[in-house]
Amino acid sequence: MYRIAICDDEKNVRDEIRDLILEWNSEIEIKVFSSGEDLLENYLSYDAVFLDIDMQGMNGIDTGKSIRLIDRDVKIVYVTAYRDYVAGAFGVHAFQYLLKPVNKKEITNVLEEIFRYTQSSDKTVILDFHTAEGIICLPVESIYFFEYENRKIRIVTDKEEYYMVERIGNVAKRMENFGFSMPHQSFSVNMLHVKNVKGQHIYLDNGMEIPLSQKKQKIWKQELTAWLSARLERRGG
Repeated sequence: MYRIAICDDEKNVRDEIRDLILEWNSEIEIKVFSSGEDLLENYLSYDAVFLDIDMQGMNGIDTGKSIRLIDRDVKIVYVTAYRDYVAGAFGVHAFQYLLKPVNKKEITNVLEEIFRYTQSSDKTVILDFHTAEGIICLPVESIYFFEYENRKIRIVTDKEEYYMVERIGNVAKRMENFGFSMPHQSFSVNMLHVKNVKGQHIYLDNGMEIPLSQKKQKIWKQELTAWLSARLERRGG
């Protein structure tokens, strides 16, 4: 049975989201909370949390950050009446953002997406990025690399490319815990997709090639070897 929490200081919003979720699947267990403090004090393991950003007391951003300290896997869906708040939620790794008032189609789409990921892989990590196209949520494994070019970051995935305004150093730091490393000052690459390394060239499993800085050759190859060894250990050798 799936378990979902709804946290909003407006009762009518809590009731509306709860009713739409139950209309989609009446067997889902739903817990409702009127504040971030209440949610955190009574926090259980949830598949998803629908979280208001602009709440009295602890706001949704701080609540989301606190949730991430105890639960890295839960899908956080922010619900807000203000687009401007979205950028502030960058570090929470939200799964999706919904603008109030919510509607049945939006709730249905996000629920189907949440549980599609849940069923396909319990270890799927979804991260959010504030791009030129708006907020996008990407599975980490779908990202090949980030490249800094023309004062923007190009995000290359298995399906599309996106652009965002950010420092490559900030992106690299955020992604290093997810198996990404910097072989060059302008790139952060997903080591999961590295197929081969020859000289100053890194070949990815999608056929693309990215540069390996001469200064970083030795240390980056050591990082790759350590990552591969750790991955083998996690998989039981």
